[in-house]
Amino acid sequence: MAASRRVLFLTSPVGPLGSGEGGGVETNLMNLTPILARRGHRVAIAAPAGSVQPAPDVLVYQIEGRPPIYATTARRDQPVICQPDGVLERMWELAMRVQDQYDAIIGINYDWLAYYVTPFFKTPVGHVISICSTIDAVDAMIRERFYEFPHRFAVNTCAQALTFPFLDPCRMMSLYGGIDLARYVFNPRPQNRLSWVARISPEKGLEDAFAVADKLGLPLDVCGKLQHPEYWEDCRARYPNVDVTYHGFLPQQALHQIVRNTKAMLMTPHWVEAFGNTCIEALAGGTPVIAYNEGGPAELIQDGVSGYLVPPRDVDALAEAVRRADQLDRQNARRRAEQFSLERFADRYERFIERVICGRPDDPLDWELQASHPYDD
Repeated sequence: MAASRRVLFLTSPVGPLGSGEGGGVETNLMNLTPILARRGHRVAIAAPAGSVQPAPDVLVYQIEGRPPIYATTARRDQPVICQPDGVLERMWELAMRVQDQYDAIIGINYDWLAYYVTPFFKTPVGHVISICSTIDAVDAMIRERFYEFPHRFAVNTCAQALTFPFLDPCRMMSLYGGIDLARYVFNPRPQNRLSWVARISPEKGLEDAFAVADKLGLPLDVCGKLQHPEYWEDCRARYPNVDVTYHGFLPQQALHQIVRNTKAMLMTPHWVEAFGNTCIEALAGGTPVIAYNEGGPAELIQDGVSGYLVPPRDVDALAEAVRRADQLDRQNARRRAEQFSLERFADRYERFIERVICGRPDDPLDWELQASHPYDD
């Protein structure tokens, strides 16, 4: 980007930055905003109260209010609900009040209100759609705004874009994710155990990881925010013989120490993951990832090279892939992670921000656009 920009990001309203409630949206902003600030941009985030500050030079507006429902577990016919004391509503009210201080406002979201208010701003508003198609009412508003402002929309992966029938993944910018590779240490000699990292919520499919560990008699390390305690207890009750250790929601370095010491990490979502930051974090330590062949992980993992992709919901195929994990060269996992550097991630966001500020609907899409695997050499 030729010029430095003033950018306000709006994060997920479901929980404070640093809490783990916001999943990949949190991770991406915590990784992205410090490097944008170091590059000379003035960066701020509107976030729920109690949020941590990603870096000293990143301003965080702390917004009080009630969180909305989780879109990840909502019904498709979930109605739109606005709350007078809602944190989502107050975040966008704050954005409206301070918009003159910024060149662009970027929402990383999947919330009806975020898309609805777009044309009422004087400052250009861009959107990174944060999850797959989940709620009909939200999709309808995305569709309407996308037809008005196609240059102001981006996704995480092509696989995510494909869940929206009105989006053409070949004409969408996939931003993916990025990590600071210097913070991840390669481990060539892991222990004979498995890892699983995600929010503990039914759509993440933790029971499938339990089933694989039970079939193979392997210890299982589970890490992540405990959002649904009853779901966790049900998994344990169904597989009482699994040697499972729950480590909780961990800081990055502590999580890395656990995952890089396992022979493989399992990704078992029962919905379409938009990206999968935990995937590239595992690969960075040399840990191959075994995942269902759908969504973001299918674009991150090179089948038979840096991990294995198996048919969705096929626990037997997951177990067989684990048996073959020792045949993989862990160096290939690290090499794949190196294609998702923090610098490349920031480059792509800079290009998207510039497009939001300067682009027009009839402009040719002149950035790097590819229908799949844009990081493949």
